[in-house]
Amino acid sequence: MQGLNVIEKGITYLWECLSLYTGACAYMLLYVAALIYICIYGSRREKEIFVPCSVFLLVTVYNPAAPLILDHIFDVNSEYYRFFWVTPVLILIPYLAALLITRSQTGRQRIIVTGLLVLTVMFSGRFVYTDGFRLAHNIYKMPDEMIEVSELIHKDSGNEYAKAFLEYEYNMQMRQYDPKMLLTIDREDYLNAVSMPYTEEMLNDEAHPEYRLLALLVRNQPVEKDEFIQALENTKTEYVVVKSSHPKINYLKSAGLKTVGKTDSNTIFKYELSEPYEFELVDYSVVY
Repeated sequence: MQGLNVIEKGITYLWECLSLYTGACAYMLLYVAALIYICIYGSRREKEIFVPCSVFLLVTVYNPAAPLILDHIFDVNSEYYRFFWVTPVLILIPYLAALLITRSQTGRQRIIVTGLLVLTVMFSGRFVYTDGFRLAHNIYKMPDEMIEVSELIHKDSGNEYAKAFLEYEYNMQMRQYDPKMLLTIDREDYLNAVSMPYTEEMLNDEAHPEYRLLALLVRNQPVEKDEFIQALENTKTEYVVVKSSHPKINYLKSAGLKTVGKTDSNTIFKYELSEPYEFELVDYSVVY
C-alpha cells in the first residue's frame, strides 16, 4: 500500500494497512466476532463452510508475521492489502447479520437487532461525510484542472494518442478519464518510487529508462540532463506535467523542454522527440 513499507513497519504492517483501507480496524473485529459466533452457535454445515477457510486466513493472511515472511519471497508492499477482499470475510459478516435477524422470534426483536446491527456498522468505521459533503465539479467526477491538462495536451499534440509523464494523482486519475492519453509511468513503478530511492545500478539500467524520470521528478535525486533526455527518448515521452512549484522547473527548462500550457497549479512541458511516435491500437478483430 502506498506509503507503507513492510520492512519499516514490521508486524504492525497489517494493522496499518487495515487502518488505511477500512478507516478503522473494527471491520476485522466484526469478522472475528462473527467467526466466534459461528463456532459456538452455528450449525454443523455452517461450521464446515466458514471455520476451515477462516482459520486458514487467520494463520496466514491476517497473521501479523505473514507480511514479513512473504516479503522475503514476493514484493508485498503494494499487493498485500488486496487480500482484504477475500471472499470468506465479505460473506461471513453479512451472513451473520441476516442470520441474527431471521432468528429473532418477534417483530420487535427483529427491529431491535436490525437497529443494533446498523449502529454497529455505522460506528465501526469512518463516516462517509467526515470531511464534509463535496459536490462533483463535472460529470466525470474528476478534478477540473486535470481535465484542462488533458485538453491542453491534445490541443498541442498532432497525434491522436499523446504520451505524458504526470505526477502521481493525475497519473492515477487520467487513466480513468482519458483513454487516449498514454502514460509513461505505470502504477506499480509509482508506488515503488514513493517507498525507495533509486540506486546507481537502477539509474544505469537501460531496460528501465523510466527509473531516471522517477528519480528526478518524484524523489528529486540528481540525474544528468543528457541521461534525462535519453530517458524521454527511450520512453517516447513527449509531455511532462508537474506542479508549477516543483523544484525541478528550472531543470526542465534548461534541459530544453518548452512550456506549452499552464493551469492554476500545473505547468505542461513539451519535449520534441527526435523521431515522432505513432501509437497504433492492436487489432483484436482477427482471432488466431
